[in-house]
Amino acid sequence: MKSSTSVYFWLSIFAVSFLSYQQISDNIRPEYSGENYIIQYLLGIAPNFFPAIGIPSLFVVLIPQLKINGEWLNNKKHLIANMISITGIITWEFIQAYSANLHFDWNDVL
Repeated sequence: MKSSTSVYFWLSIFAVSFLSYQQISDNIRPEYSGENYIIQYLLGIAPNFFPAIGIPSLFVVLIPQLKINGEWLNNKKHLIANMISITGIITWEFIQAYSANLHFDWNDVL
């Protein structure tokens, strides 16, 4: 890792994304009763949008901590972190298609 400042930067992105996810899922979405379709759409995709930002930022910090000597892994940590995040979030969305209590939505995948 280049500096501890970059670690704090990535961890702060993770923290803000996590807090935003919780705030929108628990407080804002259930309380919104407006008719604005744009806001309804944004509130609908927010639970997938914020983890899509926060999870890779956490992996950018964790991948160098693995102490693997591969230069490719350490040089491409941003790409690998995004690939892990995309795979996990899309897999979770498709699992929701087969669950009785969860809701699958193509907008979340996009």
